[in-house]
Amino acid sequence: MSKIVKDKEKEVAFNQAPNMVANASAKDGAPSKIVKAKETMSFVATSIPVIGFVGTIAVWTATNYYVGDVVVETSKPFTTLTVKAFDKKGQESTFHTPRFQLMPGSYHLEIQADSAKPQHADTEVIFQKTATVPVSINGSTEDLSSKEQSSETENSANSQKKRHWWQLWRRSEN
Repeated sequence: MSKIVKDKEKEVAFNQAPNMVANASAKDGAPSKIVKAKETMSFVATSIPVIGFVGTIAVWTATNYYVGDVVVETSKPFTTLTVKAFDKKGQESTFHTPRFQLMPGSYHLEIQADSAKPQHADTEVIFQKTATVPVSINGSTEDLSSKEQSSETENSANSQKKRHWWQLWRRSEN
């Protein structure tokens, strides 16, 4: 008798369910459309972050390892170096070392060493190859320092000459 009561309770609960599609599918033993949709959405919700992670790793790998080396060789030693690299789109990258890495492509370089006149060069960067750019530095650092000292003495002399009659505190030391 208890078996009959349990079967009737299941049948009554089954018939009172508001989802008619679920009732029909449950009777057949196949999952309903709602259950299939729920499983599909949970799969999509799980796979989107995984795809994003894999894509991020791929982009990071490409930007860090898909490069070529550039070496600036100078004719004389230098104290400061500034290299500006421009690509075809006009994007600029600035480097302060004679060795750096760029993505493959053709670049226009503006090289300035020790406050000398900037020099321009074009180079082609190839994947996992080294592009060498020769640069000649005109003048020495001693010449530049002597020019700076002479300009400082001229500036101090000019400042003493620009004294007005009411500036009594600016007396010449001579």
